[in-house]
Amino acid sequence: MSFSLFSHAEEPDSVPADGASRAAVAEVVASCRVPRDQHEAFNGFTDYLHLWWPEDLTEFGEGTHPEFEGGVLTETGPDGETAVWATVRTKEPDNSLEMDWVAGHSPRIPTDVRVEFTPDADGSTKVTVRHGGLERLPEPAEEYERINGEWEEILDRYARFMGAR
Repeated sequence: MSFSLFSHAEEPDSVPADGASRAAVAEVVASCRVPRDQHEAFNGFTDYLHLWWPEDLTEFGEGTHPEFEGGVLTETGPDGETAVWATVRTKEPDNSLEMDWVAGHSPRIPTDVRVEFTPDADGSTKVTVRHGGLERLPEPAEEYERINGEWEEILDRYARFMGAR
């Protein structure tokens, strides 16, 4: 029995508008450990990413300036052109950051990025990125592979910037 008032109504989350079925895709999970306390790790990620973000993973390349500004993660190119990478949904200083991520794909289809900062007993911090919602993208399996490799490269650069070996 259909619970819809209209017999022709589509069930929620049934088939995407393009008619293709979307299989569930696991979220990308990448992590690193930095030899800094939770506060320094969070600030290094949010306040200084323009110093460590890989230029090959930007829209404008060399001379680019990514930054969090007014609840948005943007990239400004050498000529002043700006691209939006993400909108911050929640920011818990020193603990986590949640964003609607659009970098690398259509801004009409945001994916979900959560960055968590977990302190260790030795004074270091584990930084974990969880990137989900990839099943919303046109080629979810291919996007998983691309995004997984990119987050590994990004966290490697971040960890080295923060003093990890």
